[in-house]
Amino acid sequence: MNLLPRPNRLEPAAGTLTLTPDTAIAAPPEARAPAELLAGWLRTATGWPVPIRAAGPAAFAFVAHDGPGKGPESYLVDITPTGATMTAPQPAGWFHAAQTIRQLLSPMVEGVSPVPTMEWHPMTWTLPCLALKDHPRFGWRGFLIDSGRHFLPVETVKRVVDALALYKMNRLHWHLTEDQGWRLAIAKYPKLTEVGAWRGPTRYGGFYTREDIQSVVAYATARNVEVVPEIELPGHAQAALAAYPHLGCTGGPYEVATKWGIFEDVYCAGNDQVFEFLEAVLTEVCDLFPGRAIHLGADECPKVRWKACPKCQARIKKEGLKDEHALQTWFVHRIIRFLETKGKRSICWDEILEGGPPPGVIVQAWRANEKAVSKAVAAGHEVIHSPYSHVYLNETQAWCTLEHVWGWDPLVEGDKKDLTPAVLPRPELLIGGEGCLWGEWCPPNRIGWQAFPRLLAVAERLWSKDEGRDWTEFHARALAQADRLSYLGLTPGPEQISGS
Repeated sequence: MNLLPRPNRLEPAAGTLTLTPDTAIAAPPEARAPAELLAGWLRTATGWPVPIRAAGPAAFAFVAHDGPGKGPESYLVDITPTGATMTAPQPAGWFHAAQTIRQLLSPMVEGVSPVPTMEWHPMTWTLPCLALKDHPRFGWRGFLIDSGRHFLPVETVKRVVDALALYKMNRLHWHLTEDQGWRLAIAKYPKLTEVGAWRGPTRYGGFYTREDIQSVVAYATARNVEVVPEIELPGHAQAALAAYPHLGCTGGPYEVATKWGIFEDVYCAGNDQVFEFLEAVLTEVCDLFPGRAIHLGADECPKVRWKACPKCQARIKKEGLKDEHALQTWFVHRIIRFLETKGKRSICWDEILEGGPPPGVIVQAWRANEKAVSKAVAAGHEVIHSPYSHVYLNETQAWCTLEHVWGWDPLVEGDKKDLTPAVLPRPELLIGGEGCLWGEWCPPNRIGWQAFPRLLAVAERLWSKDEGRDWTEFHARALAQADRLSYLGLTPGPEQISGS
């Protein structure tokens, strides 16, 4: 069986469960959402009605957990020739159980042929008999997509969400603002998208309306995926400055960046209008994204403009700060306190450690040689591990192969030549990790080719227990996902599939 990620315990049994046009689903009200997903896949693929009822005889039954579990995402699946039972303590577990059933079915359950001319023939729908018990290794299992450099159509984002849910990943980290583009419509500041959403003389770009965001969030929520928006500050802000030049230290003029880089023009830390702007933006962001966390970036912020800016120097003196690094900490801490009034946690890249991280911030560790995981945990901060050495999927497959990603362990930090165990006095603070796909060299039509199958290795490392791992066995299961991913419109690239 080619389940991915690898379940914690799987016991195959003799026989199969054969589905029929009379197939139905029994589910209590709290399991209605995952039941609707399962019914939707079957209805689309088979044309059968697949009714959902509260109780009674059914081929599929969602059942509340009746014994000790391994957290809210744990689940059991028991398939016999007479039916499949999915047991879980909370809806998250039922979502994962439904995705396991989905993977056990033919890839044709995805409902759309990757080959337009392929004829559709009636088929027999069966499931292998088994007993399965499963739960995740880490609670945070995410994937970053970057709409800031290249605008990604809503349908592409939804395809990614579908794949995340399929492979039991539960966070979509959505990078929405950058030097090269501001992608989120903000009612109070319309120039952000009128000006900031377009790069280059040919006016290339795009943005998401409020309705677009609501559509993606609803789609993700229905699949047990939390959308975490990233609104960059104080740096990576050139698109915003192009729209509203008074927010920069020099007053401009500024242009939306047309190439990748780290740019010296950033938000002016001494200008109170900057914080009025950011608080208004983040108020709308909090309204659009009901999840628990907002990512603030806080990475790669040059201090050149601040050093020469009278307003920024006056701020340093007024607040009694040591230098411009401390000014960045002050800046970010002010925004974090504001988000706390909205009931939100803040996430920042590991540069936040340089000036002393504000209390309560979640650190996303990406610089493999900085020992950021160990430093953040030692300071009492929760950590998301995303080392560029292993899980930056925008890197070429020749450098970052499928096997290399599979070899990553979230509890280990360092680059390809210097892998050492992280010193974690409180390992529970390492809440999980993310694969990252930065967008400058990855246009929308390349997402599947670039991400898969390497993201499958990330999914497995964050879900499956470390014991009993075998590269050859994983590789076979990863290769077997190619057809299913193609049906989803995310066809993997051949170099990645071969692991070369």
